[in-house]
Amino acid sequence: MMKLKTEYEQLLGVILEDLRVCLQYTPSRENDLLCFMEQYIKAPKELRPTILQNLRACMDGKEYLNPYAVYQYYGEQEINLLEQLLRGYLQDMQSCSDKELVLTNLIAAINDLQDKCCGQLIDNWRKDHLTQLLALAAKEQCLSSAIAVIDSENRW
Repeated sequence: MMKLKTEYEQLLGVILEDLRVCLQYTPSRENDLLCFMEQYIKAPKELRPTILQNLRACMDGKEYLNPYAVYQYYGEQEINLLEQLLRGYLQDMQSCSDKELVLTNLIAAINDLQDKCCGQLIDNWRKDHLTQLLALAAKEQCLSSAIAVIDSENRW
């Protein structure tokens, strides 16, 4: 149980830290270049010139816009709510008899939060880590169907 709690806390910390990176912007050339490149690849054609200008400025060490500003569809309040949900999940999995219902209810709450944040709170990287986090606690409670439940219920 102690190992689970430590592993869970570490994984939760990684997810929360990643969420806060967008809110606590400190220029980091390497990270910013990656962010601009991702935006460029995903952007509609008409938005690419502006992204490319900022990418070039970042490469040249000149002043450029915060590349994470476009992702700010959530704030500290939403991160804190997600953290509260995930901390409660671990406790609920230990104390409730219907483990699948606990997981389903959590996923529904995260779905609502994801919708409120215009689908930006949980990206693919966070989805992978969040799935790992949820499955970790479910496995400890012998809920073998966790991945199937997560995959069928989530909208992130």
